[in-house]
Amino acid sequence: MRLFITGASGFVGAATLSAALEAGHEVAAPVRPGSPVQRLAPFEGRYRRLSLDLRDTAAVAAAMAAFRPDAVLHLAWWGVANSARFERRQVTDNIEAACALTEAAAASGARAFIGIGSQGEYGAGSTMREDALPRPTSLYGASKVAALFLTRQLAEQAGLRHAWLRLFSAYGPGDNDVWLIPMLINEMLAGRRPRTTLGTQSWDWLHVDDVARAILAVAMTATAEGVFNLGSGRATPVKSVVERIRDLAAPGMELVFGEIPFRPDQVMHMQADISRLTAATGWRPDIAIEEGLAATVAWYRAHAT
Repeated sequence: MRLFITGASGFVGAATLSAALEAGHEVAAPVRPGSPVQRLAPFEGRYRRLSLDLRDTAAVAAAMAAFRPDAVLHLAWWGVANSARFERRQVTDNIEAACALTEAAAASGARAFIGIGSQGEYGAGSTMREDALPRPTSLYGASKVAALFLTRQLAEQAGLRHAWLRLFSAYGPGDNDVWLIPMLINEMLAGRRPRTTLGTQSWDWLHVDDVARAILAVAMTATAEGVFNLGSGRATPVKSVVERIRDLAAPGMELVFGEIPFRPDQVMHMQADISRLTAATGWRPDIAIEEGLAATVAWYRAHAT
């Protein structure tokens, strides 16, 4: 299968590129000039890297027409960090690019458009289902919702299969250092006690390799349409994750919880109902968080500088 994968230089994108290549798919990946490409180094020569900014919609359409993908996997998104989630660029940099990409996919003869959404579309909640009314609490979440509805409408008008995966908390080797799990690992491996909240939240974490498998499963399943939650289906207390990482990275380190207050919009329970995705594709998570954390800590220890 010929896949056009945006965001391939990112954490989830690189894992998806790797899984696609291992499965024997032919891949073209637009990479914005100036983007860090360290995660792409292992795949040099195995895919077509296109030096493109998704905001240059004419150039993207021309590149897609030349490649003629069977499916477009749209993983790129400006401003995923918490610090950028209320910036106006969530709208200006992301929504039009997603819409133009959908139109280019249809014009190129692709059969499917697979977009990556976020649990942030739901806002505060507990066990989250796809039929729940989105109530985002940030421009990031609202822009994801807008991109879902607009790309779905454009795909429907063009006769293009459309699927949207609402990703919960991905983790694994090579993640962005600003997120909780890599921050904890890096601090503890360096012998520093990290500052944390009380840790009474419960979140749904999914290993990045399982994320990549799910994205490809949806791409390969011709009947997979609509919105799908992409998580583990299990809510794990943050405190237990901190303690587990301590046991792996810095046994015996004393932990103090509650040094950082909760944010005003703190989500206390985040858990995906993944039954729809499993029913549509047969996909299930393979990597339990205990196993995934052990492998992730081992990777960071081996790559520590």
